[in-house]
Amino acid sequence: MVPDVQQSGVFVLAIFLAVLAERGWQWLRRRAARKWPVAHGRIERAEWRQPNTGTNRYFVAELAYSYVVSGQYFSGYYRQSFSNLDATMSFVKSVKGQPVQVRYKQGQAGKSLLLEENIVQAAGAAVEIVS
Repeated sequence: MVPDVQQSGVFVLAIFLAVLAERGWQWLRRRAARKWPVAHGRIERAEWRQPNTGTNRYFVAELAYSYVVSGQYFSGYYRQSFSNLDATMSFVKSVKGQPVQVRYKQGQAGKSLLLEENIVQAAGAAVEIVS
């Protein structure tokens, strides 16, 4: 039994390290994107879903956005996880169709990223319009 326990521990450690590496990569990418140029975009589609993960209960908001750089049209996707259905639905409703600032990579305008503060601004704009 000891070898099975050791293998399980190694497997769990490998998963933990992979998740940690992915989070680190995303953090570095967001940090680099803060220096990228900004384009005016629009959130074209905003939907939510509940992944089928067995016992874990969480929700994912999926956004599709578009933006124009030098007269050329580009698009991208953004995902955000939530632990509460009402918060997910409210977020999706608040950002759908809203303008948003999009960061794009200089010289490679097809590579883009939405930063969290820009999503918050888009959601805030919707709240101000409704109020």
